[in-house]
Amino acid sequence: MDIIVEVIPSLPDMLIIWITIFFLFQLLTKLLYKPMTNFINERKEKVQSNLNDAKTLREEAEKLKLEYESRIAEAKEESQKILADARNRGEELKNDMIEQAKNEAETLKTRAGKDIERERAAAFESIKSETGNMAVLIASKIMEKEMNVENQDQLVDKFIDEVGNASWQN
Repeated sequence: MDIIVEVIPSLPDMLIIWITIFFLFQLLTKLLYKPMTNFINERKEKVQSNLNDAKTLREEAEKLKLEYESRIAEAKEESQKILADARNRGEELKNDMIEQAKNEAETLKTRAGKDIERERAAAFESIKSETGNMAVLIASKIMEKEMNVENQDQLVDKFIDEVGNASWQN
């Protein structure tokens, strides 16, 4: 048995091979290439869409960040203003309270002066009354005895002793 090896295939075999390759190519193109190309294109579009969305979201986030920073700055300014107003109000209240205390002290001082004046007047009236009583007492003592210089000196000494011990303490 002899084996014959042909280097170049025969024309009918070649035709069959070419037709088979063509159909396989068409079949693979429809079944694999087109779906794979569509899948890759869809994936590319999806990735591009996601990148665009991410870019848009980043821009929005930047805008929000600037807005929030602006609001924070405004809030800080407002809090500083509120604190300054509170300090000013506290200072005003302190000054009002000091002024009120000064006025009240002045009123108390005036009232105390009036009370002292009244007490002094009452004491003066009391002294006048006591002096009148003493004068009557002296007159009654003088009337009891005859007056001479010795009796007068004794009477004055006795009166001073009595006034010092009893009359002023009543």
